[in-house]
Amino acid sequence: MKPKSTDPSALTHSYDRAALARFEVFLFASIATVLITRAYLAATGYPQIGGGALHIAHVLWGGLLMAVAIVMTVIAEGSRIRNGVALIGGIGFGLFIDEIGKFVTSDVNYFYQPAIAIMYVVFVLFYLVAREVVIRRGMNDRHRLAIGARALSDLALGQLDTVQYNHALRVLDGVRDPALADLAGSIRAGLHSHTPTGDSIESRITQWRNSVSARLDLFIGHRIVRRVVLAIFVLDALSAVVSVVVAFATDEEIIAQDISDLVVLLSSITTGILVILGVWFLFRGRYLRALRLLRASIVVNLLVTQVFLFAQDQFGALTGFVLSLFLLAVLRVTIRREEADLQPAPDPALEIRH
Repeated sequence: MKPKSTDPSALTHSYDRAALARFEVFLFASIATVLITRAYLAATGYPQIGGGALHIAHVLWGGLLMAVAIVMTVIAEGSRIRNGVALIGGIGFGLFIDEIGKFVTSDVNYFYQPAIAIMYVVFVLFYLVAREVVIRRGMNDRHRLAIGARALSDLALGQLDTVQYNHALRVLDGVRDPALADLAGSIRAGLHSHTPTGDSIESRITQWRNSVSARLDLFIGHRIVRRVVLAIFVLDALSAVVSVVVAFATDEEIIAQDISDLVVLLSSITTGILVILGVWFLFRGRYLRALRLLRASIVVNLLVTQVFLFAQDQFGALTGFVLSLFLLAVLRVTIRREEADLQPAPDPALEIRH
């Protein structure tokens, strides 16, 4: 049983999925580069490139690849270049940030233990902030026109495939401002004037990604999955209350011994409070507010608690990280559906006939 939310502030917006996909290529390429680089160096005994007194650190290769990505955006045109830039820039950034330990320690220590935690913070902040910016920015009519114009440019360059072509037409159909209707019609006419090229590799990857994303959305948005996730939060809230009561009842030492333990304790308490409040609003019928509080608890866990767990346990903390990401994904899908249910239906009088 799901109570109906009445939060009037709930809004949902369409957003530029292509921009988000390019960012995800950049981020995942960075993460994969760090993992592959560290695995390769460990397997080969950390070889020194250059020999003698020289050591060509891979941070230099990372800087070179990021420079190549920047130059590509300056001198080249077309969406295929943007996709290539996302991949090349992501690899370069991964090589760069992998050596962060050398630049935050006086002894230039590549194996500085908290380096993994620093990289973790950067990647998670990138993911949360960039995704939130893209989604919150939404896609207004002028943004839709810009996407259509880029598709027209790709068509002129011979880079427009059928997937991008159909996407651009759907985006242009969303233009609702009568003052921009003629411009949207001109761009649409230009797209109809030539046949797009066949499906490119990028198009096939996009189709595969969209198919996987749709299946994941169906899975994590399923009623049973959502109930299981909410049950996990209820148990987490009960566990937090019981642990505090037991600690005080048995006079257990609860003051942290060092700063990292103190931060983990405080962040865990904050997370527990947010979970308890979320569950309380859930049972009071404030479903959307409850979901947002539970989402906030996951964000605190990702940005604070998991950071210090990574610093203490390196890659051993991946299990908790993956679980937190899964819970966050379920909450995002659920919140999006709740906000969509609250979005008022469009006024037929404002529809533009094409």
